[in-house]
Amino acid sequence: MIGISQSSEKRAIIDIGSNTVRMVVYNGPQRAPVVILNEKVNARLGRDLGKTGAINEKSMKTALVALSRFAGMLRLLDVKDVECVATAAARDASNGKTFLDAVREFGLSPRLLSGEEEARASATGVIAAFPGAHGIAADLGGGSLELVEIADGRSTGGITLPLGTLRLPDLRAAGEEKFSETVKKGLDKAGWDRGRGQPLYIVGGSWRALALQAMRALDFPVDDPHGFELPASEALRLARIFARGKLNDVDPRISASRLATLPDAAALMVEVIARLKPSKLVFSSWGLREGLLHAQLPAEIQAQDPMLASVAGFSASARVTAEDAMALARWTAPVCREEPQDRQLRQASGLLALAAMRTEPNLRTEEAMTWALRKRWIGLDMHGRGMMAMTVFANSGKTEVPEQFTRLASQEDLDRAIGWGLAVRLCRRLTGCTAHGLARSSVRGVDGKLVLTLDPSMRPLYSPGVAKDHKALADWLGLECEVRDPSGMALVD
Repeated sequence: MIGISQSSEKRAIIDIGSNTVRMVVYNGPQRAPVVILNEKVNARLGRDLGKTGAINEKSMKTALVALSRFAGMLRLLDVKDVECVATAAARDASNGKTFLDAVREFGLSPRLLSGEEEARASATGVIAAFPGAHGIAADLGGGSLELVEIADGRSTGGITLPLGTLRLPDLRAAGEEKFSETVKKGLDKAGWDRGRGQPLYIVGGSWRALALQAMRALDFPVDDPHGFELPASEALRLARIFARGKLNDVDPRISASRLATLPDAAALMVEVIARLKPSKLVFSSWGLREGLLHAQLPAEIQAQDPMLASVAGFSASARVTAEDAMALARWTAPVCREEPQDRQLRQASGLLALAAMRTEPNLRTEEAMTWALRKRWIGLDMHGRGMMAMTVFANSGKTEVPEQFTRLASQEDLDRAIGWGLAVRLCRRLTGCTAHGLARSSVRGVDGKLVLTLDPSMRPLYSPGVAKDHKALADWLGLECEVRDPSGMALVD
């Protein structure tokens, strides 16, 4: 496990977008920052750009009032590390410079991003959230749509198109055929011919609202849209329904402003899928703001695993550390079936299982499952969520697989996770996961037996309850139980 860098220093990003003006303050693990304050105002700076070419007075005033508050709040919170950026509206408006000069009067230092810089920042957020991501990042904002290719931890070839949510109603008013032609011409003019058969990483509030509605329509067992995946064919089917305004049983977490843009965002998604022909869609809650944060980090912190950073940061509040997870993983390794890609997931699952033991006994299983299934873990896909949930479930001694887990991971993977959870249970109940207990005991499979080796000082800890845990793990692995002393002699009660 790579060392996890924790930080109590607060960092802030102010994003002056075409639709919303937002401030987010973060702290916690640098590789997987935690949001401690998130405020936005729907200033709609780009609302009249298509007609007048300028930011209207009302929108400018709304934005400046919000930015004045943000500046004051940052002073109260004593946030020194602040990055303020402006995107399409300020970039395209004839009075954009005047607007940004007014922002500077609050003590902020807004940086105007070019379309390519905006696209690459969003792509960096996707790369940070999904290590190993390859495909196309598509970020839908109020004023523009950015597309950029990502692979091998880098982004290339970013373009920006005037297809933001504030522009879409007018574009669609000309009819669906004309709208489709407009999107096609925009992509052709930009020379965009990439993405066929690759994942499409979806960024942006309106598209994230679409993901929430899709999850609700599919009765999906996870309700965090980050990491939600859809085959391109299924995404196209749902987007066509939503584009027609077929929004029955609306997810209550979708705000009224996002709900109003959802049909237009869905219509654009239909066109993007039709033109790019991706293999699947992967929704990302990380984009421009997180990309800007990630770009500030030293290379050694960027290289950390975000899933482990997320879980370690969360578990630290329960006084369970990454080192605890490493020690637990080493002790249980001889009896845990593990695929090459499982190592960090098993460590993170064990860490969460230990953290669950610090909660109220009658809430442990339910709370740990909620953490695994509903809390946002950066770098953890839905398959990993299923295995993590099954691990913490088995850590409570339960091996019957809940139906919702089977929609996330295969039975083979869930069976493997059950073994992890039962091994965690045996370890913590025998040793307390203390350095002394771990050093004076071990477990391994030998000649059809699950052999638990105990130093004499550990023998009194092998209680009937621990013996039951030993047998449960042995039965799951298809082995017989045996307890030995360090010389290899079998111990008999």
